Amino acid sequence: MAHDRRIRFALQAPRAADGAAWGGLARRAEDLGFSVLSLPDHLGDQFSPIPALAWAAAAAPSIRLGMFVLANDFRHPGILARDVATLDVLSGGRVELGLGAGWEEAEYRALGIAFDRPGERIERLAEAASLIRRALAGERVSARGRHYHVEELTVLPAVAQPGGVPLVLGGGGRRILTLAGSFADIVSIATDNRSRQGRQDPTAAVRTSAVRRQVEWVREGAGERFDDVELNIRVLAVGVGVDRGLAAGAAATEAGWAVEDVVDSPFALVGSTEDIAAQILRQRDDLGISYYTVSLRHAAALAGVLEAIAGR
Repeated sequence: MAHDRRIRFALQAPRAADGAAWGGLARRAEDLGFSVLSLPDHLGDQFSPIPALAWAAAAAPSIRLGMFVLANDFRHPGILARDVATLDVLSGGRVELGLGAGWEEAEYRALGIAFDRPGERIERLAEAASLIRRALAGERVSARGRHYHVEELTVLPAVAQPGGVPLVLGGGGRRILTLAGSFADIVSIATDNRSRQGRQDPTAAVRTSAVRRQVEWVREGAGERFDDVELNIRVLAVGVGVDRGLAAGAAATEAGWAVEDVVDSPFALVGSTEDIAAQILRQRDDLGISYYTVSLRHAAALAGVLEAIAGR
């Protein structure tokens, strides 16, 4: 069945003061209309994603559990598959498994892991994702690849979700997005890592023309299954206000972009509640994007938008 392109939102929250506060945050996210609570995967001041999501699952009865995105090189795929299966069972089938190739060189140095060239990391991600998907589907996996060798790997307990745990692959470049299109249930479109590392004009990576090109890369990989792929985007800047010009200016200051780039970027949501709702619907029609991940700091400002548009 083709993806129905209903709008939904994930809240990206790295941590809270303690367990009670974290559980309360998960419940508030549900109340505001977020369908997913998501964590990043970095070595800074944040909770470790999988135990934090297990705690959130116990505190909030319906919110789905996501990661944007786990760095593949930080975990062996067999162990990760077991952890994800356990989380899915404990949560009653609410996990979305997000994987990425990793991009922060300093974190690799801190862990003593070789920071290989992007193509090598993406190749390793592809191999790991295939092993994980097969294991979570209940297969006894034996494979000898270039990067991983497993023999009769069986992951128990079996996942709770009928049809399995949705796989989310994310990134910004052509190779990773083509791979994601060919393989993933959900593709998370991010800015190109070269812009984050100062090797590319950062504003060029946020404009609609750049995102349109990224969507085409997903389409290249997906082929006939493109309509079955859910497209996600990570919102980087928000400006909410009746005066769209002032709202765009505030968002531009936050992001460090030019105002014209904010107005032209799917990574930014600016204007009144009605303006932003119209922008989201327009981007669904034009680009196929229907799933938005937003930061905790933007949750309150976007509450009216979620109320107006979620599920449409």
